[in-house]
Amino acid sequence: MTHTPSRPLEILRLDSSPRYADSVTRQLTTRLVARLRRDHPEANVTTRDLAIGLPLPTEAMVDGILYAMANPTPAMQAAKQLSDEMVTELLTADVVVLGLPLYNWTIPSTFKAYVDHISRPGSTFEYVDGVSHGKLAAQSVYIIFTSGGTGIGSDKDFATPYAKYLWQTLGIQHVQFIEASGLLFNAAESVQNAEAQIDQLELPVFA
Repeated sequence: MTHTPSRPLEILRLDSSPRYADSVTRQLTTRLVARLRRDHPEANVTTRDLAIGLPLPTEAMVDGILYAMANPTPAMQAAKQLSDEMVTELLTADVVVLGLPLYNWTIPSTFKAYVDHISRPGSTFEYVDGVSHGKLAAQSVYIIFTSGGTGIGSDKDFATPYAKYLWQTLGIQHVQFIEASGLLFNAAESVQNAEAQIDQLELPVFA
């Protein structure tokens, strides 16, 4: 899908932090979505809270995805229903806003469960002559990255390279990080810097 002025911008907000009142990523995703809506007041926002507890993949779900074009059983169809909903949200989105805290040097399990639901051959990517091609039409994903001490690009950062590879593999080429690292040492300054990054962004980027 390519956004045009003739229809509202579709924003997909993904929050993966299990924290709420004290979550910096949720605070910053809220600010970024508000920034987008100031520029696009007609925009539609779909929010998916990954921390409510996505079910882990089951045999029925995996089989339902793999054999969806054949003869899936009712159990397979039921098992992949949530996955279908999340894939539809992604395919509809023009812009994705993701809150991604660093947990133990990598992505939180809440986000990995989401990835396992939406990384679907034939739906969000496909293989052509052995090479994967992403099928998402969204042009930009903005990732709010937070950590206690590990910065983006650190030799202990195994989250951001994975996140960038994932979205680009699924078809979104413009992946931009808004960083609030070092929260254990200087939280106020780190959050202020991230807020400034959001306020200075040119949104959204459409390739």
